[in-house]
Amino acid sequence: MTNVALPRNTTRQAEAMLYGGVARRLHQVSGVVIIVFVLVHVIVQAVWHVPMFASAKAAAPWLQALQEQNWVHAILFFCIAFHTFYGLKLFAGELGYSFHYKTAFWAIVGVSALFGLREVLRYAGI
Repeated sequence: MTNVALPRNTTRQAEAMLYGGVARRLHQVSGVVIIVFVLVHVIVQAVWHVPMFASAKAAAPWLQALQEQNWVHAILFFCIAFHTFYGLKLFAGELGYSFHYKTAFWAIVGVSALFGLREVLRYAGI
């Protein structure tokens, strides 16, 4: 019987933040946020404009107010930007282009945060 030896962790890479894993998870979460927002938006518009749902409109007046919150739009715009830019990065990688993973991650997060910040500043009147 042979003992299986795991490779030594001499570089300590596994102890630091794994940017690829964080980026993939954030890409998945941003996709889910976009889908949930679109579903809620369609439901709100149906409740708001279809006469058959008038009783639901009276029972849940907060639906329209929730949809118009600036923080909801800021999160949505960040998610849309991150999901788009990270998807383009993945596509470029499939085409053979190479990016340093930390630089690409922080650049995508930074640009995406600007989209969210722009939405907050727009509601603040700046």
